[in-house]
Amino acid sequence: MSVCSKAIPFETSVALWMDELPADEAAAVEEHVFVCDECSKSFDRFARLAIGIRELIPMVISHAHRARLVNRGIRICNTPVEASRTTRARFSPDLDLLVNVLKADLSGVDSVDLELSSQDGSSRLLLEDVPFDAGSGEVLVACQRHYEDMFPGDPIMRVYAVQGGARRHVGDYLVEHVWK
Repeated sequence: MSVCSKAIPFETSVALWMDELPADEAAAVEEHVFVCDECSKSFDRFARLAIGIRELIPMVISHAHRARLVNRGIRICNTPVEASRTTRARFSPDLDLLVNVLKADLSGVDSVDLELSSQDGSSRLLLEDVPFDAGSGEVLVACQRHYEDMFPGDPIMRVYAVQGGARRHVGDYLVEHVWK
């Protein structure tokens, strides 16, 4: 097996994956990866690992899960979001995760469902029985960089409270994400 004399350091792979390299350096690394089989295989393994790690964080998390992520060094920005108001959240390069903190009256609720839908209604995702904190009235939606293309535009987040078998609409939440 041959050894590449220009092997890409792990830190450079991370910086490229996180879009933190200057454009000229990123272009040089990508060009090398494109022509070097050894570095291409190494970079592919790293990319699969990075995608796998990102997918370990579910879309809706509990307060305890958020605390564990912070303790692991995950850089989080919490964005409070009120129903029927548009909130803006920026995914800056120094962040790993945006957490949209949806606020509602969830006292006495048995469970909470969260529906994400495109603004034109063409795409929908229903998450049933998601983690929530009744005391604080919060549902924590974890937004990761790879969610950017999940919906055309920013999704509407609809919270439903389930109590005694009856489901009621609590509110619609919209966060305008700035991804770069």
